[in-house]
Amino acid sequence: MKIAKKLGSKKYLARIYLWFASLILLVTAILSSVVYYNVQEKVLESEYKNSQKLLAQTKYNMENLNNMARNLILSTYNNNDVRSLMYLNDNETFDYMNIINKLKSSVVWSNSFVHSVYIYNNNKQINYSTFGEFVHHDTEWEELLQLHGGALPPLKPIFREMNVSLDSQHVQKENVLTYVMYELTDEMGRMDGAVIINIKLEWLFDNIQTINNVEAEQLSKMFILSDKRDFIEVSQESSEEGTKLEALLKEKYESLGETGNYFTVKLDGTKYLAAYIAVDHTGWVLFKTVPYDEAYVYLNKLRTSIIIITVIVLLVSLLVLLQVSRGIYKPVEQLVSQLRSNHLFGEQIGASKDEFIFLQDVYRNSANQLGQFQLERVSNQQHRKNRFLSKWVLNSLSVSQDEFELFSKEYKLPFRQEQNFMICVLKFDDYKSLTEKKLEEKEILVFAIMNIALESVSKVCLAEAVDLRDDHVALILQADMPVDMLKESILLQIQECQIYLRQRYNLSITASLSVSVIDHTYLTTAYQQALYVSMYRFFSGKMSLLTQDYITQLGQIPSMDRVLELENQLLEQVRNANYRGATDKLAVLLDEVKKLEYSDMMLSLLHTVNQFKYLVYELNKTRQRPVKVNAILMSKELLEIETITEFQIKLMEVIYEVTSNNEAQSQQVSDETTKAIRIEQLISERYADMNLGAAEIALIVGVSASKIGKLFKSYKQMSIPDYINRVRLEKAVEWMENSQLTIQDIIHKVGFENESYFYKVFKAKFGTTPREFIAKRAKERM
Repeated sequence: MKIAKKLGSKKYLARIYLWFASLILLVTAILSSVVYYNVQEKVLESEYKNSQKLLAQTKYNMENLNNMARNLILSTYNNNDVRSLMYLNDNETFDYMNIINKLKSSVVWSNSFVHSVYIYNNNKQINYSTFGEFVHHDTEWEELLQLHGGALPPLKPIFREMNVSLDSQHVQKENVLTYVMYELTDEMGRMDGAVIINIKLEWLFDNIQTINNVEAEQLSKMFILSDKRDFIEVSQESSEEGTKLEALLKEKYESLGETGNYFTVKLDGTKYLAAYIAVDHTGWVLFKTVPYDEAYVYLNKLRTSIIIITVIVLLVSLLVLLQVSRGIYKPVEQLVSQLRSNHLFGEQIGASKDEFIFLQDVYRNSANQLGQFQLERVSNQQHRKNRFLSKWVLNSLSVSQDEFELFSKEYKLPFRQEQNFMICVLKFDDYKSLTEKKLEEKEILVFAIMNIALESVSKVCLAEAVDLRDDHVALILQADMPVDMLKESILLQIQECQIYLRQRYNLSITASLSVSVIDHTYLTTAYQQALYVSMYRFFSGKMSLLTQDYITQLGQIPSMDRVLELENQLLEQVRNANYRGATDKLAVLLDEVKKLEYSDMMLSLLHTVNQFKYLVYELNKTRQRPVKVNAILMSKELLEIETITEFQIKLMEVIYEVTSNNEAQSQQVSDETTKAIRIEQLISERYADMNLGAAEIALIVGVSASKIGKLFKSYKQMSIPDYINRVRLEKAVEWMENSQLTIQDIIHKVGFENESYFYKVFKAKFGTTPREFIAKRAKERM
């Protein structure tokens, strides 16, 4: 028990020792493996070079034999006496027999590798031979000649069997190489006279056997693969093992071709290393095989030596590591002892815990306490910073110069008093749904929006974010650059932020940018101006980028008389229970209302709602079943609507309720129109998405892809792709008029994927190219 307890309290020492031991073992194993495999590669390379030398020598002898045979047959073929016998038509005489005897003495007896010489006479279709009778019948040769149509490839060695027995009762065959030389063939394709020399293969085989005997201790073997892809038997007797090995060599060689120089094969559990080389002008391939174990006999001895050395090194290393581990462990042991003696830690951590767990628990407890303290400190500082920023934004006149400098230094604010300031208000779209979330979730989303927005705009200017605990947050901006350039850069970054928040968090925000103010005391003015601009989200739609320039370019403000006239026309259509006519008049009315200033626009809409109330009350007096007043007619509900498109949808519900008793298909018409308006709103919000199309919109709205095009065209008198292009072109014109962006950047910003297509649709709509359009607008401003 005492030993186990002692070892349990020093687990860290054991781990140190095991770590070092494992490291030494790993390093030693890697080094040993590297040495072994490097030596293996060297042995393999040496064996290959040795085999190549022997193969090269054999190849040289074979090519030398081939050259001697070719030269000999050419000189014989050009001999005049031989040619006279080759084309002889008369009867043979003693002189012609003497020609054969001369060939026998000058060619056959003078060259030990020559077996015999034939002179083929096509006129008589006989062979005059130095072997056997004067007119010799070589059955194998005649069959071979007949098989090839009477003509064989000239000056190319042909491996064949030949009957060498003169006694017909005892037939003996011998392998020879036959060379043929002729120039012409007759009309039947047969050789028109030829010289045939038969070469003894014993000369070549003796050469190969001599080379094999040099390495007899390695049991090496040589093989010859002919151009017919048959093995030529080097030895007189072919064993079963040799036949199997030949088949393996042929299969492996045909799979590799001439891409390699050596390979390995395995036969009956024995592995062979095979090297090969091709013989020129013959189509033959020489193989040399060596048993793998025989080739690596010294390598196996080396492997044993490496294992012994490795074991010795490890034993010595383990003894040294034990002392090293104790030296490393000593400071840790002292630290653990001190901490255990402290009553705070000694009571919390049991003695059974090892050093690792003990130190981890100590660190975790300390870190938790420190982290909690740091969190409280940072949280308090962040609250104080946010209070100051809120005070500055909401009442900048109350922030003196000294107070501004003091808090800027304390909270590390990057701003300078002598530079201009701007405010960007980020208003949450669908704020009602945001308020329905849990407080923690809402705070996380607000925190994410502030940080992502800060990260984006900080690329182009100095910035700080402040949460105003309402339906928006504010960004305080400052940069040492021209206002127009700063405004353009900020709008680009805010748009990227909007897209990212939509894709990542499914959040929609509308941004409004104030004008520039010259002093930190005017920051509240900038904030109020940005808030006023943000109200125009009501008709610009969600995810808008709003500036004072946008409000200015809305155009000429219509007269209220015109608005009231359209309102009366709308009420008249409702009174007549004409749903389609009423929805059309509502769209025209809202187009006119959009041109009003924000306060007039809201008053006009409130007036329209009140007129609807009176109309409903009037109609209810004459109906058997009264019309239910829709929630849109309640002012509180009206104030919660964020866009004029939503207002249009809600008011259409009232129109439907008023007209539904007189039109049987009003429900269908109402649903279709509501969905069409929803499609219009989606396109206005997501026009910058290059993948936006009818298919994606159909999934969102819940209408089949086959029906959505007809539904929208019936409402807008144009197809969905055409309306998407229209919105994108309108946004492109806004960027052209209010920024210095290049055409390529604008194309990307508004959602066009193809530049040539953008130029085509732009010219079709405006009658000019984008560059000409920009130049024309710039000229008009001058």
